[in-house]
Amino acid sequence: MRVLLVMPTPFENGRLGLENVVWLSEPVALTAVGTAIQGEHEVRVLDMRLEDEDALVKTLASFRPDVVGTTSMTTDAYQAKAVLRTAKNVAPDALTVVGGHHPTLSPDEFDLDYVDVIVQGEGEHTLRELMARWSKQKATGDRTFEGVRGTRYRDANGVRRVNAKREQTQSLDDLPIPNRDLIAKYQGRYFFTAFRPMASIFTSRGCSFDCNFCAIWEFYERRTRFLSAKKIVDQMEACREPFVFVLDDNFLTNKRRVVELCEEMERRSFRKYWMTQGRTDFAAEHPDLLARLAKNGLVMLLSGFESNDDDNLAALRKKSSWEKNLRANEVLRKNGVISTGIFMVRADWTKEQFAQLYDYVNSLDIGVPLFTILTPLPGTQLYRAYKDKLLTTDHRLFDLLHAVLPTRLSRAEFYREFSRSYDATETSVRNAYKHFFKARPDFIPRNLRGIVWFYARTWRYQRIHGDYQSFLRDEEGLLDGPGAKAGLTWQDIEYPTGEEHEAESPSTNGKLVKLRIPRRTWADDVADATLAGVGE
Repeated sequence: MRVLLVMPTPFENGRLGLENVVWLSEPVALTAVGTAIQGEHEVRVLDMRLEDEDALVKTLASFRPDVVGTTSMTTDAYQAKAVLRTAKNVAPDALTVVGGHHPTLSPDEFDLDYVDVIVQGEGEHTLRELMARWSKQKATGDRTFEGVRGTRYRDANGVRRVNAKREQTQSLDDLPIPNRDLIAKYQGRYFFTAFRPMASIFTSRGCSFDCNFCAIWEFYERRTRFLSAKKIVDQMEACREPFVFVLDDNFLTNKRRVVELCEEMERRSFRKYWMTQGRTDFAAEHPDLLARLAKNGLVMLLSGFESNDDDNLAALRKKSSWEKNLRANEVLRKNGVISTGIFMVRADWTKEQFAQLYDYVNSLDIGVPLFTILTPLPGTQLYRAYKDKLLTTDHRLFDLLHAVLPTRLSRAEFYREFSRSYDATETSVRNAYKHFFKARPDFIPRNLRGIVWFYARTWRYQRIHGDYQSFLRDEEGLLDGPGAKAGLTWQDIEYPTGEEHEAESPSTNGKLVKLRIPRRTWADDVADATLAGVGE
């Protein structure tokens, strides 16, 4: 069979999200599932982030796929639906399939006439079994998939059925390495800041922490699994690009694993620049390991600093502190590793709180500060607490750049303060890169084109991001959620304070708050559906 896997684009109306300017990684989720079925089927990957708008229709007409699949995070759910709707219109006989984090955690949103199958959880084994069934059934048009674990489908009467959950793969080493030849036409166009061209790989799945604004740990059911050090270096060395981004949700989570990786890199005289994501507390507590990673090519670490206030960090269940953020930043700077820090602002902030955050960032000398708005994403504990108070349910505004809860300032004032974030922290960026170039004098001659290219894109993004009225235009006609209909204000939102600080931490309206957020995962929902007789 011919299988078309489509990476949707989250960008609309000229708005450039963080991913488009700072980071554009390979669609590893699609290459992973594509590799799993490639032996039996002809697989093609279409990355719409790098294609013209009409590329999907043209490819559907020329490739004539038997299956069209796409993946979705919350921020691109709207576009993922558009992909499947177009596929059903242009190729009505094709089976339409969606998977990924958002369909797993919010499957009802994809209970649509033009969506045949929803894949929940990891997709490699599920898609292989699903393709085997469809290859036998497509001649008759039978789109029922009873017994294919990890899927939701419609029966002959149009009723959505829920199959039992599929267990996760125990060892990541048992899965095939994603075949990057599937995206050969796009290689050279992926990047992270000035690191271009860049390859992307995963070396683990899951996260052992339970931050209430994040759904990663719920998607992976509180488990973390790792690739062996040998397989990690095998993947890195196989990449033709000079830079590799390790996309793990938390690379710095297991000390023994980091030691084994360093030993493997040193044994093989590994020589390639690479970047990853990891927590600041690990960097602060293990400076010797960070120094060793830096000697083995680590040049950038993306970390969630989140806040300059320990009470806020506790409220987010971050299990870290501003002091650890400071220590981690010093460790990174000392070893020539650029710190990319993510910071969250809250809808109930005042002008003074914005100013305090920007001063804090400048004091840290963060190389790439990224500013986001605390957003209750579907599948998270925060979403379950605030879903009835949201100003919008349109996920195009869940891009971490729009306030989906009522703001304390007027919305114009709020976005004016938020939009000046990058101009207000230029001192941090300049100082950080001075330290980096001093520690890595070979970087400029090795990547001058990438540096010039990135700064040109950054200027464009700052110009668009700095127009606070553009945020207001984005919202026009979309603020019709339950919170908006109820006329809620910022005083109606009680933010969590964290178990360690509940007794002494007042909310912004002066009340002591003890907000209990229920712990529940998508697996619980599947179990409930099965018990209720909805599933098989």
